[in-house]
Amino acid sequence: MKRLGLFIGLLGLLLSLSIGQQTQDEALLQRARAASDAVLTQLLARLNQEYQQGGAERGVQVCAQVAQSLTQQIGREQGVNIRRVSLKNRNPRNAPDAWERRVLQQWERDHKAGKELKEVAEWRTERGQRVYRYMRPIMVAMPLCLECHGTQIKPEVRRVIRERYPNDKAINYQQGDLRGAFSVKINSQPTEVQR
Repeated sequence: MKRLGLFIGLLGLLLSLSIGQQTQDEALLQRARAASDAVLTQLLARLNQEYQQGGAERGVQVCAQVAQSLTQQIGREQGVNIRRVSLKNRNPRNAPDAWERRVLQQWERDHKAGKELKEVAEWRTERGQRVYRYMRPIMVAMPLCLECHGTQIKPEVRRVIRERYPNDKAINYQQGDLRGAFSVKINSQPTEVQR
């Protein structure tokens, strides 16, 4: 009888730990999604505003001058490390790390096979520390995107891109292509997890 009681107690403890981990994971997933949503919403609003005032050339300038700092600001506000990454990056700072590269490559294969691309979230150990990693695909969703990332970029826009990004790889996309991803990293420090 003591063994049965011990077994039931141990089973209860494991179950409560599992539920606690699921609750923590859900909270982290929500934080990652919120940060991605914030970057997407604010960056699109700013790009649209600038595009209305000066066309695609102004859009390129916003990406060059504002996108990185806006992304970092949102990351600080949300308590996460967030960035935009791509296999065909325009800005060298948006080159993927090894984990991001594997996810992007898998998404490329899935996209070519006609599969739906879904967000990825998992715990990883990096440099001896547990981190929560999240990625969400960014698709070329609007014709407007193709003015800077498509196959028929106007010469004046291409000139601005070359000036800002001499090693640009972010061209020749078509609507519906995978452009890249939002990538979020959250360190597993109690002060960050308990928000």
